[in-house]
Amino acid sequence: MGYILKALKIAGFILLVVTFLSISFAVDLVVRNKKTKRAWFSRISSFYMRMALAVLGVSVKVINPERLVPGRGSFMVCNHLSYIDVFAIFSNVPAVFVANSELEEAFLLGTIIKYSGGVFVERRGRARLLKDMEDITGMLDLGLNVVLFPEGTTSDGSGVSPFKSSFLAAAEGREVVPLCIKYKTVNGRSITPETSPLVYYYGEVTFFEHFFRFLGLRSVTAELTVLEAIDTDGLSRKDIADIAHRKISASYLGDVHQG
Repeated sequence: MGYILKALKIAGFILLVVTFLSISFAVDLVVRNKKTKRAWFSRISSFYMRMALAVLGVSVKVINPERLVPGRGSFMVCNHLSYIDVFAIFSNVPAVFVANSELEEAFLLGTIIKYSGGVFVERRGRARLLKDMEDITGMLDLGLNVVLFPEGTTSDGSGVSPFKSSFLAAAEGREVVPLCIKYKTVNGRSITPETSPLVYYYGEVTFFEHFFRFLGLRSVTAELTVLEAIDTDGLSRKDIADIAHRKISASYLGDVHQG
């Protein structure tokens, strides 16, 4: 039964990827206006990520959904546990996300990120920092919501790692919306340290190895909490990082302790 489930999910996922890339490529060719193109990319990816979650058997409960407003140009920051985080967020609000430049050349994944409206940044050096900041600011100026995972990488779920503040300079003077994602159950049972690696993507395991294992899960439930926006007027990027980290950590660790 497990192999049949994986085969069905793989077939469904491939169909979604092919149609997503085909439609996005057509938009890329036809639409010339940058703002319109980015808006189309974000709407299309939001729809397909909802479909992908259904295929993968993932359901997401959103706490305070009224705080997710499309087209506001909000800077959103979230803790990072898995590539599924992106699906969970974007399925609920059209946005673009800040991705590591290493993914730009990754087979298939780089193209998917591009057509999702992703902004590629160089996290390991400052040579591209100014250009990367301009790209992020440009997306916000177009009225697009931008999502950043300021931990810089995924974690094992034991807590929220310290936030890197470099790219939060683009959030100075703008609305910052903290998001907290928490995975609650796997195959109908509460997630435990033993089952969390089935969902959390970290360590030396490769993406395809983890994804193939994830396909064998019958169901996963997640909770996405939209926290109160941060007024950044007069705050530095480090202030913003500290406040966002405190808010998200309190929400995440509160959930963990309750669980």
